[in-house]
Amino acid sequence: MKLPVELLAQAEAAYPIGADDVTALRQRNAAASARELDGAVHFERRRAMLSATARESADLAFERYIGTNDLLPSNYLLSGYLHARSVGRVRYLDKTTRRAAYATGFMVTPELMLTNHHVFPVATAAEFAAFADDAAIEFGYEYDVLGRRQEPVAHALDPDTFLHTYAALDLALVAVKPRDVSGQRRLSDQGYLVLDGTLGKAGAGDYATIVQHPDGREKQVALRNNEIVDNSLPDALIYQSDTAPGSSGAAVFNNEWQVIALHSAGVAKKDAAGNYLDRDGQPVPVENGRVDESRVVWISNRGFRVSAIVGYLLSPASGVDRHPLIQTLRSPAYTNARPFTAVSLPVLAAQELGLAPLAAPVSVPTPAAAANSAPVEIRILVSAGQPVSVQTLADPATALPQAFETKREDEQDYSACLGYDDQFMGLRLALPAPSAALRKKLAMQGNAPNDYVLKYHHFSTIQHAVRRVPVLSALNVNGKQRYAELDNSTRKDRWLRDNRIDYAAQLDDAWYAKSGFDRGHLSRREDAEWGPTMEAAKTAADMTCSYANAVPQVPAFNRAVMGYHGQWGRLEQLLLEQGVEGEAGKSARICVYSGPLFLNSDPVYSSVQVALSNFKVVAWFDAGGALRATGFRLSQEKLVDGIDFEVLHFDKLFKLQQKPISWIESATGLVFPQALREADTFDGASDGVDDAAIERLVARPRRTRR
Repeated sequence: MKLPVELLAQAEAAYPIGADDVTALRQRNAAASARELDGAVHFERRRAMLSATARESADLAFERYIGTNDLLPSNYLLSGYLHARSVGRVRYLDKTTRRAAYATGFMVTPELMLTNHHVFPVATAAEFAAFADDAAIEFGYEYDVLGRRQEPVAHALDPDTFLHTYAALDLALVAVKPRDVSGQRRLSDQGYLVLDGTLGKAGAGDYATIVQHPDGREKQVALRNNEIVDNSLPDALIYQSDTAPGSSGAAVFNNEWQVIALHSAGVAKKDAAGNYLDRDGQPVPVENGRVDESRVVWISNRGFRVSAIVGYLLSPASGVDRHPLIQTLRSPAYTNARPFTAVSLPVLAAQELGLAPLAAPVSVPTPAAAANSAPVEIRILVSAGQPVSVQTLADPATALPQAFETKREDEQDYSACLGYDDQFMGLRLALPAPSAALRKKLAMQGNAPNDYVLKYHHFSTIQHAVRRVPVLSALNVNGKQRYAELDNSTRKDRWLRDNRIDYAAQLDDAWYAKSGFDRGHLSRREDAEWGPTMEAAKTAADMTCSYANAVPQVPAFNRAVMGYHGQWGRLEQLLLEQGVEGEAGKSARICVYSGPLFLNSDPVYSSVQVALSNFKVVAWFDAGGALRATGFRLSQEKLVDGIDFEVLHFDKLFKLQQKPISWIESATGLVFPQALREADTFDGASDGVDDAAIERLVARPRRTRR
C-alpha cells in the first residue's frame, strides 16, 4: 500500500525523535519503576483496570506491570486466539491505481469495522464507491493448528449503512454486511473487540501485541521487540514492533488482550536530504505524494489511543455521537471487564468454551443411552468451517430433559398461526412498525430473511436479536369465547424457544434458572386464552409460553405480590369490562401492545442487558363506542435488589405511569398506527396511576382533539 507522505510528516511532527532517542527511552524504561514512569494517577488507574479485566489473579497481573513477574498465564494464548478472530484482512480494488489493495481491520461492535483513514481516504459512501471496488473484510485468512491455510470468510463492507472517517486520528469506521458473501455465515461468528475509552490500559515499558495481515498475507502476530516506549502523548502511543505493509488498521493489544490503539504510521527513517530510506539505506521514491510502505524502515511506530478514538466518536464534534450504531459504545454491556467476557466473543468460539449455549445439538442420547450414561456426541462448527466431534459424558438427570425439550422446540409447528389481527376492532389497527434503526437489530426468520414478525394464535411478537427478548408483543383479547374450566388448576407452563429464528437470539431455561428473574409474559396467558373451542383456547394460551413473548421480571413485578401485578391486571380487566358494554360487533374486544423500554444504562445479568421498565398500550372502546387508547410505563427498578447484577445498584421508586403514545414511540423505536395516536387519552394532568385513577380513566369521556 502507498502511504501518504502527509501522514508520515504528521507523525514525525507529533513525535520528532530519532533512533538514538528511542534507545534512550528504552534504557530509561528499563531503569525506572512503573510508578515513576506513569505517575501516581495513571499507576492507580492501571491497578484498577487490571483488577477488573485480568484473566488471572489480579495480583499476578499487577506484578507483571510493576516488573516483578514476566510470566504470562497459559490462557493468554487461548484468549489471544479468540480476540484475533475479530481481526481480518481488508481487501479491495483501488480504482485510482487499478491494483488490489490490502490492509487490516477489526470489528469493534457487532456491525462496525475499524481501520485507517489512509486505507479509505474518503468521507461519503459515494466517494467510497468511487475509490474502492469489491471492498470486503476476510476473516480466518490464516493457518490452522496443523499448518493448513484456511479458506477465509468474506463479508462485504456496507458504507451505505454507516461510514465515518477522521484523518486526525487516522480512523475509518464502516459497517459490515451481517451475512458473508455466500449467505451462509453470520458476522456474529467473528465477535468484536471492545474499545474501552477509560485510561489505564497501557504504561511505558509495557509490551504491545499487534494482530495483523502484513503484505496482505495470512494473519500474523507481533510478539517480540514491541515495547511501548512512550505513553505521554494525549492521543497516541509510541512503540516498537514488527510490522509490515498491510498492517495499517491493525489492533494493538496489551497483555490482557484489551485494544489499546489503532495501528497507524509512525516515524520513518530518513537521510540528511529528507529521503525515506529502505533497509539497504537506499532512497524510497515519492510518487504522487505517496511512498511505498513495503520499503519504509520504521524508527518507531504510532498507534492512536482507544481513549482518544472513543472520546472523539462520542463527542458532538464527530457528528455521529447519536447514531444508533455508535450508541453501542455507551452500553454498560460494552466492556471487557470479566463478568461480560462472553458478550463480545465469537458466538461459536464462546460455545466451544461453554460460555454460551449451543443452538442445538446435532445428535442427542436415546432414553436407554442416557440411562447408561453413554457419551453424547456434540458436533461444533469451528473456524475452519469443518465439524469436529467432542465427546462428553452425559448426565442422565439433565441431558435427557434438555434433549427432549430441544426436540419439542424443533418440532413445534406454527403454520396454522394467524397472529395479531389488525381488523380485530372493526377498523384497521396495523401492527406497530420498527424504525429503520431498530429493524437492524431484529431477529429475522431463517426461511424468510426479511420477515421479523412471529405469528402465534391471537398475538404476534418481534424479537430483538441483541437483547434476546421481544421488542413488542401485540395481542387481540376477546372477553367472550372463554371457558371456566381453563383455570389455574389446569395450567402447565412449558417454555420453548421459537424455531423460526436463531435460538441464540433468545433467552432460555438455562439463563433464567440461576438469575432470580421470572419469565414475564408480555402477552398474558389469560388474555390469549379464548377461541371457538376450549381446545383452541388452551392451545392459544400455551403458545404464550414462548421465550419470544417473555422478558425478565422480578417476582414482585411479575406475580401477584404487593398489589403490583393486580394493579396492572386490573387496568386491563376494567377496560375489558367497559368494552363489554360497547356497541354491537365491538363488545368485549381490546388490543394490547406490550414490550420493554430499552436504555443504554440498563444493567447486565449474565451478559444480557435487562430492561427495568415496560410499556403497555391498550386500545379499547368507551361506553359510546368511540375508540380510545391509553399508554403506560411500569418500572421494576426498585424491585431488583434481589438480583445479582454485576455492576449496577438501584434505588428508584416502583411506579406505574400513564404516558402519551408519542412518548412510547420515541422510547421504543416503534411506530403505532395513526388511529391510536388520535385516540390517545393522555392529557398530561397527572402521570401517576393508582386504582382510583384507573377507574376515573375508564369513566371519563374521551377528550376532543383539535
